[in-house]
Amino acid sequence: MYRLTDSLLKVHGVGPKLFEQLQDAKFSTVKDLLLHLPFRYEDRSERFTIDQVKQLADSPEKKLFTLEAIVKSSRNNFFRGRSMQSATLVDETGQITASWFNNPYVVKRLKNGESYLFSGQVGISKKGQIFLTQPIVEDINKESIHTNRLVPIYSNIPGLLPTVLRKVQKDLIDNIEEIPDKLGSLDLVSSQSDISPLSLTKALKIVHFPDEIDSVIEARERFALEELVLLIQHSLYLKEEWKKNKKTIQTQNKKLNIPSTIPFQLTTSQQRSAQEVIDDLTQDSPMNRLLIGDVGSGKTIVAGLAMQKIVESGHHAAIIAPTQILAEQHTKTLQKFFPEIPNYLITSKSKVKIEKPGFIIGTHAILNLIKKLKEERTGPSIALIIFDEQHRFGVTQRSELVHHDIHPHILTMTATPIPRSLMLTIFSHLNLSTIDELPKNRVPTKTWVLPETKRGSMYQWLKDQIKKGKKEGVQFQALIVCPFINPSESEALENVAAAKEMFESVSKELKTEIKKSAITVSLLHSKIKKAEKQQVITDLFSGKIDVLVTTPIIEVGVDLPQASAIVIEASERFGLASLHQLRGRVGRAGQQGYCLLFSNSKSGDAHKRLKKFETIHSGQELAELDLENRGAGDLFGTQQHGFDNLQFASWTDLELIRKAKSIIEQLNKNKAKYQSPLLKVSIETKVLAN
Repeated sequence: MYRLTDSLLKVHGVGPKLFEQLQDAKFSTVKDLLLHLPFRYEDRSERFTIDQVKQLADSPEKKLFTLEAIVKSSRNNFFRGRSMQSATLVDETGQITASWFNNPYVVKRLKNGESYLFSGQVGISKKGQIFLTQPIVEDINKESIHTNRLVPIYSNIPGLLPTVLRKVQKDLIDNIEEIPDKLGSLDLVSSQSDISPLSLTKALKIVHFPDEIDSVIEARERFALEELVLLIQHSLYLKEEWKKNKKTIQTQNKKLNIPSTIPFQLTTSQQRSAQEVIDDLTQDSPMNRLLIGDVGSGKTIVAGLAMQKIVESGHHAAIIAPTQILAEQHTKTLQKFFPEIPNYLITSKSKVKIEKPGFIIGTHAILNLIKKLKEERTGPSIALIIFDEQHRFGVTQRSELVHHDIHPHILTMTATPIPRSLMLTIFSHLNLSTIDELPKNRVPTKTWVLPETKRGSMYQWLKDQIKKGKKEGVQFQALIVCPFINPSESEALENVAAAKEMFESVSKELKTEIKKSAITVSLLHSKIKKAEKQQVITDLFSGKIDVLVTTPIIEVGVDLPQASAIVIEASERFGLASLHQLRGRVGRAGQQGYCLLFSNSKSGDAHKRLKKFETIHSGQELAELDLENRGAGDLFGTQQHGFDNLQFASWTDLELIRKAKSIIEQLNKNKAKYQSPLLKVSIETKVLAN
């Protein structure tokens, strides 16, 4: 019997060479490999006769066939330097040929006159001959692993045949010791009759080698429940730990002072959020707060008021942005609103001399500065760190951020609308502030879902608006967003707009012969050279570009006040929250904004979802709709936001989250802490370089 902690070298069939391959792929123990779960299953459970295979050969519905047949003959062939193998198979209904490429082992294995199970796809030669291509072969008198069942398909491990991996996994599943499992015990969940999770051992056996596909759902939910319980428990632990014995800078003045250099009146929710943050700064434990506000709602001014309080107390305040562009924008904004306070823009190459307490602004390069200040142990400490659009919540790297034994206050800002139901349950270690109203000069962006037949009219409208703006001396700038840079090689996505192709199309459509009204179109995406990208961005902000064709790279924190229209291609591929983020890029200077959505989807549900987006302008409401209809992957995309880092659970499964919360409450009543024999989870902050 195997234990979870056993080395894979103890497993039957794993020799030194195979163990080395597994180690290279980060699998060393039994537990490591058991947690390498199938990502899909092939149904090879239905058996066919040879006659049935021939009848269904050209049917689009049957791609895999499993049959029991006798080997009449087999041989090795060589064709143009390539090794090829073939076998003639027979049963009571007929005869068929099986063929393989570069697999001499299969011929050695097959014995004439013996019966085997064969499972594979069917090919039809130019002469119309039907044959099995590359079928898997399995002995009949052994338990099926690769045929005659639901067959698990695992992600590729370099150098390892899928059949070898399945054999090892089957041996593990058949011989694993019963895993200790408090979460599945009846005494723990007795007060919740609807919570009766599978044991971990049974869940592992089902998920690797299920008898029916429906059972996989229950098994994966068992792992998801495990993950959510650990996640919520860890969140509560962080909240308690954050309060313990943390020396921090306490500001003395709770009063919200708004400088006369701020040329507008703060909204009620901006004032409320700023006061909540400033109140935290006067406490004897460091702040750990999340500030949520729609794109353009004024989070930066709230951050600036908090930073001002810290500088007034004689310390530095830092804001870490995801991109250099956004860091530079923050610098200009804060210099304008707080001209009396020194600003230090930090880049990977900058050699800024930091003397007086001030605003330190930059990307991840600030972390290196914090390390340097820590080593030097001189000068003011960084008493407040603000993470802008860095959505790995928590407090990792606390040891790196501590200076002079002072724990900094932490404020995380996000424009991603997070459903409150998730915030209160999963991220309970954070205090929450919400800016739920836009500045008074912002008008709702007019939004329309357009059919493809309106594309020509859209181009003409853009051309007219841009020319009209040039004539009146007011630039009308437009963004066109495509999901991909290049056309997808996937057949299912071949008609989805790609930025490079769209750039050529838009350039052609918007050409004009009037030189004074010439329309400039540029392309921006993540794979263009750094210098070229910087030039495009410079031209964009200086107004030299009228239309920018881009990817969702534009979503993350670019404040482009003169942008008035955004066209989103293949809009059905974005979640409502992501669409809301993109829509927030336009109309930021008080002008009327326009959002035009094109969709390739023929789904009625997709169209209804987009039609709702036309009229709903609340990020929170859209986030809840996303959670109900599409899934949290749409809310928390991994590239920009880093939320969707769960291995098994889904943010969309509110019922399972409720069950996990109930289990945590039961644990707390019993003053118990749950330690999973299988999983470890963390919601610690990872400050990533963009």
